[in-house]
Amino acid sequence: MSFLAVGERAAVSAKARVYRGRLLSPDDYLRLLEFETVGEIGAYLAKSEAYSPYISVPSPESLHRGDLEAIITSVPLLEEIPFCRYLGPERCSLLRSWGERFDVDVIKRVLRMITTGMGNREALRRRVATVPITVANGEKLLAARTLRDVLDSLRGYPLYNILSEPLKRLEKEGGTLFRAKMAMDTFFLTRILSRGGRLPGSEGQGVRQIFGTRADLINIYWIYRSRRFFSLTPEEALGMTLPVRFRISFETLSSFAFAPDVPSMVKLIRESVYGGAFGTDHSGETTEVNEMTLEHNLYRILWKNASKIFGSGSSGVHVVLAYLTLRELEVKDLFTIIEDVRYHYDKKKAREFLIHAAAASFAGQEKEGVSPWLS
Repeated sequence: MSFLAVGERAAVSAKARVYRGRLLSPDDYLRLLEFETVGEIGAYLAKSEAYSPYISVPSPESLHRGDLEAIITSVPLLEEIPFCRYLGPERCSLLRSWGERFDVDVIKRVLRMITTGMGNREALRRRVATVPITVANGEKLLAARTLRDVLDSLRGYPLYNILSEPLKRLEKEGGTLFRAKMAMDTFFLTRILSRGGRLPGSEGQGVRQIFGTRADLINIYWIYRSRRFFSLTPEEALGMTLPVRFRISFETLSSFAFAPDVPSMVKLIRESVYGGAFGTDHSGETTEVNEMTLEHNLYRILWKNASKIFGSGSSGVHVVLAYLTLRELEVKDLFTIIEDVRYHYDKKKAREFLIHAAAASFAGQEKEGVSPWLS
């Protein structure tokens, strides 16, 4: 390894550790949940070390939900950019691949607006104005009114060939965005794992740990949803999985997909390495899957993985990606808190849906026996 590469790894790791120290603390979460309005949340974040550089409006206490969410959504992307100043082309390209995930999310939202007629196009415009997307023509994408318009915005970019078939099929036959979303998830994960896998030692291992785990969870989740909600055949469900494996083999995924019924499938998933996310009751018997809890449990696995990388003491771009993952999940928690405060949900119940590990103690779960994957 060259001295330059060693210097890159040390510099970005030190910066990532400093940034991690600025993340919101458990006390911040508790304080945010006590507020009565979204404006109070905005004012609090504007004074915090984590968000004050990004909330520059004169009166943050007057921020509406959409404006506040638009600001904090861009924070992980804005923080990705400075790290590239310390990195050579290979590692910078890897970080850019991480940012492309947010571009893909913009495409998904436009597709959803076209197919359902629901969504806020102006909020997307504010997001793209802050951090322009790089995997599509942003102006054409935001102006798209049909699936063909979306494809036209992708012409000349790698996603054009990937989405051409599923979008043309959707336009002709109708249906859901299921295949298009899976095609984009495949694009993102294979791209970042391919680039990260070329890195040596702990860097390559760290990238695989972060994004290989994400691929495993997506595969399990899509098989589960394919069988439970979309009534796909086992072959169709398995065919929708990503061509990326980490701790869950193709044979194991096949056993989930070909389970005789949904309860049998859930039982098999609960016996897997990620089974705790699907929950059990205190006697060890399987219980009904709570969809909202499941989604947050899956995110908590990613939170734990990213936190472990910091605990390893290693240096490299994977430490940056671990930090950005934690920041991304913190933003998701803030969205949950904003919803809870806006609609005056029960505070204790709301805490159960936070991703941050402190959510377990907030809800008293450590007394009730929290699953090992969250410990």
